[in-house]
Amino acid sequence: MKKILAILLSLSILIPGCGKKTLNIEYNSYERTSAIMGTFMQIKVRDNLLPGKKVEVIIDRAFQLATTLEGKLSIYDSDSEINLLNEIRILDVSQDLFNVLKEARNTGLSTGGGFDITVSPVLKMDGFYSDMPSDILDKIPDNKAGIGWKNITISENRKIILSNNNTWLDLSGIAKGYIVDRVAEFLVKEGLQYFLINAGGDIYCGDKEPFSTGWLVGVREPNGDSVLKVLSLQNIAIATSGDYENIIMDVNTGEVISHIIDPASKVALVEQLSSITVIAYTCAQADSLATGMM
Repeated sequence: MKKILAILLSLSILIPGCGKKTLNIEYNSYERTSAIMGTFMQIKVRDNLLPGKKVEVIIDRAFQLATTLEGKLSIYDSDSEINLLNEIRILDVSQDLFNVLKEARNTGLSTGGGFDITVSPVLKMDGFYSDMPSDILDKIPDNKAGIGWKNITISENRKIILSNNNTWLDLSGIAKGYIVDRVAEFLVKEGLQYFLINAGGDIYCGDKEPFSTGWLVGVREPNGDSVLKVLSLQNIAIATSGDYENIIMDVNTGEVISHIIDPASKVALVEQLSSITVIAYTCAQADSLATGMM
């Protein structure tokens, strides 16, 4: 696994921008936002080499790639590859799904089991899947017997085996980050250098323009509006996980519970208005580590 550069902050991420000093080169700006993985993905590009129409075509194709990957990795899509694996229990998976599962396992190991993609039964029982199509929701087990990495076998030949019939995988804690990484790779391959991708707070900052201060990412207090720190980033990813973003009131105890699940106790964490921000070399790392560390 690649060396991880991580900064832990009890913070959250604001909409990013680009700080510039005096430039001798005219750069054209391009920006587009579209729905992805239950949130919105924004691509911001600065370019002075390619014709405008060429850049627009590249951005179109970048969003098409994101949509294709969502179709493989989203638990909310009845026809997704991850749900096919969930149903048939053994599958020779695509390279993309294999990459995500391996990265998820690495994060699970490095967080002592804190990141676990098998906790979907808890999310179902606590009501966090209220907007999930019923044809998927009804298939998710109603017990916790299948929770744990011991129930997943990941072979190097891309064969995945779910050995417990009560195991159901949810990649929501890493899929957005992986999609951001793949889109970033695509933009670089197509000749774009100065860009930023933001998928619901999972952010990858590309290179900075000459003489610029880089991409500025404002980090705010949990569940608040105050900016506590502004980071100047380039060629790096950043993501935040908080216990206040997706919450439900427990009608029995009156407690506010978070969508962050503790795999050890198999229960949801009580809201404490806290968060963790991680800076890492890939967005998949940052995304999953932030969740696992929470």
